[in-house]
Amino acid sequence: MIRIWILFSVMLVLSCSNNNSEIKNETDEVRGPLIKGLKSFQLDDSFFEKTEFLNGDPIKQAQSASEWKKACVNKEPAWCYVDLDKKTEKLYNYYVLTDERGIAPKNKFISKKELEDLQKELASNQNSIQFNWNKESSFERSFFGNNYDLKFVNFWYLDDAAVETSKVQVAVLNQKSNELILELVSPNNGYHIWLKK
Repeated sequence: MIRIWILFSVMLVLSCSNNNSEIKNETDEVRGPLIKGLKSFQLDDSFFEKTEFLNGDPIKQAQSASEWKKACVNKEPAWCYVDLDKKTEKLYNYYVLTDERGIAPKNKFISKKELEDLQKELASNQNSIQFNWNKESSFERSFFGNNYDLKFVNFWYLDDAAVETSKVQVAVLNQKSNELILELVSPNNGYHIWLKK
């Protein structure tokens, strides 16, 4: 009887560990690269997630609506989680991207030319490019501190030719049409940062 109980216990433990690895693998597959099949360049598998500048200075977390609004009014760099409970996906305000301390190496940002190449590639190879959307990837934050699921992906990029910080743009990727357009950013909104590998 004891042998049967030990055998059952071992089988139960092995079964649980197999199920956990299957769940992890499924999760990894679901996350994966946000865009698959690109020829122009390779993107990181997920959005930028750091909370400090390149020199090590911390970036302020402005999670509540009032904190976010205050940071924008005071022109302070700030970030927030899309989902505070899960602590997933960070959004950054305009003042993070335009801060002279830098958030990521410039060669990791998508340039204007690369975005133009990506636009052409999306237009000519729509069937070979696949998007791996997740709920958090299509959020943006307003001046009032509200997160909105816009059903498309907004992401910052840096254009070396754009000397004026008032001309900073955000790339908007529409998940239904596969269209990528550039828009001037609102200094008060929060967006994802998407980098090259």
